[in-house]
Amino acid sequence: MASSFDKVINRMNTDSLKWDGMKERFGLIPDDTLPMWVADMDFLSPGPVIKALRERVEHGVFGYASDPRSVFDAVADWMERVHGWTVDPSWIFTAPGVMPAIGMAIRALTSTGDKVVIMPPVYPPFFRIVEDNERILVQVPLIEEKGYYNMDFEGLERACRDKAVKMVLLCSPHNPVGRVWTARELDKLAEISEETETVIVSDEIHADLVHSGNRHIPYATRSKGKKRWITCVSPSKTFNIPGLNTSYTIIADKALWSAYEKAHKATAASHHNVFGLAAAKAAYKHGDIWRREMLSYVEKNLEQAIAFFRISMPWVGVTRPEGTYLVWLDFRKSGLDSEKITELLLQKGRVALDPGHWFGREGEGYQRLNIACPAELLEDGLRRIHSAFEGIRKEVE
Repeated sequence: MASSFDKVINRMNTDSLKWDGMKERFGLIPDDTLPMWVADMDFLSPGPVIKALRERVEHGVFGYASDPRSVFDAVADWMERVHGWTVDPSWIFTAPGVMPAIGMAIRALTSTGDKVVIMPPVYPPFFRIVEDNERILVQVPLIEEKGYYNMDFEGLERACRDKAVKMVLLCSPHNPVGRVWTARELDKLAEISEETETVIVSDEIHADLVHSGNRHIPYATRSKGKKRWITCVSPSKTFNIPGLNTSYTIIADKALWSAYEKAHKATAASHHNVFGLAAAKAAYKHGDIWRREMLSYVEKNLEQAIAFFRISMPWVGVTRPEGTYLVWLDFRKSGLDSEKITELLLQKGRVALDPGHWFGREGEGYQRLNIACPAELLEDGLRRIHSAFEGIRKEVE
């Protein structure tokens, strides 16, 4: 039976970074290149969100927005219903995005020359946000074994014992490898945070996108002592509204809250986007059925992709994501570096994935595939990936 997610929507000439911004990002590429890179979906947003936006447009006046308690109540209610996390609405700040929120946290709680830990391979802006704020980047790579990734707790503990290390950026669920961290893992990280007095800033933008058999656990719920955490959430990935620049920062500790508030005011980022406000409330209040249907569809896409690589390109390693709609692909058996792999995909396959080296040196030889698209586009994209390696494929099988 056909699904509403099967509908192919023409996104060209809509100022889409994913579709219209490919040449700016990748250079000279064929005009018919299929984008399967940046993390937004090729699905229509939920009906309640579109309805709320339409009503807001029809009102016709788009002045400055207030800071309504109703949206913070909606965020808190969602955290309780979906993740079992009791959040006081007074803990919540608005932000134009998760990365701006993380930048504010870095400026609020660290000083120039302090050290911040990240765990690559990881979302590329994690690298830039630390260095652009004149902090020292400390990398404690994840440990990979047969395509499965774990935190390096010995490395994290060693790094955090350096008094110059003030903060750890946690990606939960992890982008790009798709790990959904367990209670045991988060408890161990919390122990390290407590012992070394480091702050954990948890990017949980993909928290609502967890696959069957897994459960997202907010880091904040595992912190037993001082609440040395900041959690960043957003409806953007869940409901495909990243262009509305609406995110939320949750802070329970009064000292951290006050420091963050000062940085927040200094950036003048306290005003809501009126459309983001309407969309967020509608999504959190009425979007859960759509979310569940979307996840079911994405899981079918995931099984299709895994089966494709197992049968047609068995030399490509596939890390099965526990969360997100992103698949981490290992092309290292091709013997090619990331730049050559990317060139083949773009020029011969006419398909754009995220090159692995964008996520740190641990991503060399990998690519990140976005499967949140109609099955028809996924099938086309997989065929294009296959065609990119014709000739090379036989040498490595």
